[in-house]
Amino acid sequence: MLLRKLVSVLLNFLIIVASEETSKDSPKDIIYSISIRALSELREIENSYMEHLTNFASSLQHKVDVLKVFIDSVTYESNGGKADRIRYVSNPLNFFRLVRRTHEDWSKLITFIRDQKSVNVHIEEMHKLVNRTPNSEDMQEALLGMDRIEHFYDLKSSDMANGLVSDQQLQRAAQWYRLALNAISEPQNNIFCSVDHLSDYMKELSQDPGLPLVHLKAKPIATAVERGCRGKFPPGPQLVCRYNSTSTPFMRYAPLKQEEISRNPLIWLYHDVIYDSEIAQLKNLTRDEMIQGITDNYTTPGKASRLFHLKATDDDGGKLDKALVNRMADISGLDVGNTTSLARINYGLGGYFPEHSDYTDLKMHPASNLWYTEELIEEGDRLITFLFYMTDVPVGGATIFPEAEIAIQPKKGSALFWYNLHNNCEPNPLTRHAVCPMTVGSRWVLVKSMLNYDHMFKKPCYK
Repeated sequence: MLLRKLVSVLLNFLIIVASEETSKDSPKDIIYSISIRALSELREIENSYMEHLTNFASSLQHKVDVLKVFIDSVTYESNGGKADRIRYVSNPLNFFRLVRRTHEDWSKLITFIRDQKSVNVHIEEMHKLVNRTPNSEDMQEALLGMDRIEHFYDLKSSDMANGLVSDQQLQRAAQWYRLALNAISEPQNNIFCSVDHLSDYMKELSQDPGLPLVHLKAKPIATAVERGCRGKFPPGPQLVCRYNSTSTPFMRYAPLKQEEISRNPLIWLYHDVIYDSEIAQLKNLTRDEMIQGITDNYTTPGKASRLFHLKATDDDGGKLDKALVNRMADISGLDVGNTTSLARINYGLGGYFPEHSDYTDLKMHPASNLWYTEELIEEGDRLITFLFYMTDVPVGGATIFPEAEIAIQPKKGSALFWYNLHNNCEPNPLTRHAVCPMTVGSRWVLVKSMLNYDHMFKKPCYK
């Protein structure tokens, strides 16, 4: 009974204090689920919480062990009925131990039970960690991410639970092994009974040939973006791979691997253009250094979603930023200007970017309604987009061009490069693109755009 009361008192104390702590407002500016970087920090918080919880349990177990030793010793000496008790206290050693226990040990045990110093330390630390846990908004973003994965890739919840993600079966060997075991244990149906039932069904159908078919549940037709994310685009034309050694004089000494993805729109994929050491330096960010990336669909007022974590630099940047910008100049053969304006983006669970254009269609969306009006008027529209992939993405996270039916899976160290405008500087709608929801892995990208007016008389005219 004493042991049971001890455990009950300690657990009630923990529950009361925890409930008081969780009733406080959690920080509203922390959304973990939209980037892998933030989720890794949340995992670190959980590890700290579990460490304190383990130490808390160990402290409780120490108390339990001490009490069990005392209980076992008293129980051993207290067995028997009334005659045994009389015989027991008739022994001078026994009656002395009895008096000593009741006089000294009982009060010490109560003090020992009430002493919470050894567990309060861990409880206080766990309280601090609870204040850093995701709030309801973060949970909602996580649910939206899971729903996005299920919807975009046309998956069933049961498939996701079993490891089937985007037509890729994870843990396939174990799945087939379990399936084979289940098949062995299944009872064998009598084929003759099945044949008899089939003949009955055929006879009934022949009596009413106008019997309507069962209406199947209508399934919405997949959009171009969804088809691209599911890998349903037709294979592209067999274009060429080459070493680019002509865009700038420097490229003659250090040509880069160029893969031609499309000629309309003009899209190239450069391989091995950003190195592991550079990637490690670019990704060396804490969550506090990044902001939430919120996309606004200006065609649907009030519709916005948190989709990723973003780190943007609007100044001249550091040595690495300048080196990367110079590399972009070598790839494109154009002058990138004095500023770097690089953006590092990390996508989390279900993180994606809806279909959009990097150019601004002034006919559809007058510049007076856009927040970057001044930049657009002074420097022109976004002529070129560079997209550096800093991680491999096993499943999901592809960059797709729905109108052109092109999909590019991120490959670490490569860079995607395309023109958003035609030769006459009119927007090319085929460059509208999207990012498929992240399913497995972490998607880190580096993004930069080049503006039109700086290159009006330098840009080559492509057919």
